[in-house]
Amino acid sequence: MNWDDIRIFLAIARTGQILAAARRLGLNHATVARRLTALEESLGKRLFDRSTSGCVLTDSGNRFFERAERMEAEAVAAEADLGGDTPEISGTVRIGAPDGFGVAYLAPRLGKLREMHPGLTVQLVPVPRSFSLSRREADIAVTIDRPETGRLVAGKLVDYALGLYASRNYLERRGMPSSSSDLSAHDLIGYVEDLLYSPSLNYGSEI
Repeated sequence: MNWDDIRIFLAIARTGQILAAARRLGLNHATVARRLTALEESLGKRLFDRSTSGCVLTDSGNRFFERAERMEAEAVAAEADLGGDTPEISGTVRIGAPDGFGVAYLAPRLGKLREMHPGLTVQLVPVPRSFSLSRREADIAVTIDRPETGRLVAGKLVDYALGLYASRNYLERRGMPSSSSDLSAHDLIGYVEDLLYSPSLNYGSEI
């Protein structure tokens, strides 16, 4: 098994396209496609379902992806151990996050991250909907709900809370509600229920 072929496999899995993987690796599109075919033939398994819209991992591909990532991690660790220096962090990482968290928290910190790792490209993608990590629509995702499917590593990031807010002028005119039942006499500005991407945001059902 050729390690270069595994690197190509990982790039295709992460980008979802042979052309995008070729650009990331600085290789010819035909070369990448040929090396993928050679890897599949050597394993005797089809790793991707290929179509005009991209490449989707098969069940065999998903299993191989886990092992290929471990091989990659061991290679990086070996390089760092034998070389004595921390290996350069480079490449492209796509982070999917809700608008508020991405804009208010992540975006202001990306400049410093780039200064530390000039070879790193971070794509910050707003995620106001459901999306698929298994199809590599993002490498890292910040979500409200814990993923329930897929071979993913997930952990709790932080507690959060939702609240109702009003301007001082409004409260002077309409009064401060003292209970949830008082809210029926107030004007509420909220969300469009049909467009909610997580049941956790449906606070209206509680009030």
